[in-house]
Amino acid sequence: MKRRELLASLLALPFGIRSAFATCEVKGKPGTVEKVTVPDGLQNVLVIGDWGTGGSLQKKVARSMNAWADSHGIPKAVVSVGDNIYPSGVSGANDPQWKTKFENIYDLEHLKDLSWIAVLGNHDYRGSVDGQIQYGKLNKRWIMPSAYFVSPCPGAETLVTFFCLDTQAILQRNDGWKEQLQWLDKALSHGTTPWKIVVGHHPMRSYGHYKDQAWMLEHVKPLLEKHGVAAYLCGHDHDLQIIQNPADRFTCIVSGGGGGCRTTTWGKHTKAAGAHGGFCTLEFNQHSLYTRMIDASGSELGAVRISGT
Repeated sequence: MKRRELLASLLALPFGIRSAFATCEVKGKPGTVEKVTVPDGLQNVLVIGDWGTGGSLQKKVARSMNAWADSHGIPKAVVSVGDNIYPSGVSGANDPQWKTKFENIYDLEHLKDLSWIAVLGNHDYRGSVDGQIQYGKLNKRWIMPSAYFVSPCPGAETLVTFFCLDTQAILQRNDGWKEQLQWLDKALSHGTTPWKIVVGHHPMRSYGHYKDQAWMLEHVKPLLEKHGVAAYLCGHDHDLQIIQNPADRFTCIVSGGGGGCRTTTWGKHTKAAGAHGGFCTLEFNQHSLYTRMIDASGSELGAVRISGT
């Protein structure tokens, strides 16, 4: 392919996927970073977002996930924080992209049987939202019974509950967005597990391309703090960030490096960050909850204690 043709093809891609071909970096990273040791013997789930490109970086991250599971224990599930299929979602439950961008890529030894608890992203809205929901009826691994829902953690139902949002509807003020927040308030009030985790696509806190989202902070954050939520998981920014802002009572985890990369910034309240693709973990028992950040090459970029000892 000629240079001009290659440039034109790259420019046609979404920004975050296009940047996978560019140099991505963490700007302003300090020379020394606090090191946290995660105890052995914890149960875990993997957190990944913005992954469904079918490209080389997505496949590399999948291999890194599989290798991590081999050395640290089989995850209970994978949590997908949206933008599941690029560039424009799926046409329906039988779209061949499910095979090429999901089933074939995560058909690895320690991943092939895992449940995926998945939320919708803005790119998923370009296609059939109902197609993503209906796919769960064809593939029992795919957990998305509706646009927003509650899911226990498979195999760890008494420890972790995921409260999954449709943040595209909230940010766009789509019909029913206020009802969704009322639902979240009620659902969180009924949560009884030690760890309540809220999942959405769009960040509340980010030092990346999209920065803090004021609408999310105004309307969603108060509900998380009211009900003792431990962490908010998201993507949208195609990087990895763990942020513990003292103004929040929960940890913000951005895990949007599943299929592309994007330069990000080490902010005042950043605890770990990465810009070359990867995923995050949640590791837990009855008394403790940690998160860890792994890049596409399998290197650990940092770990944070969210709660406990």
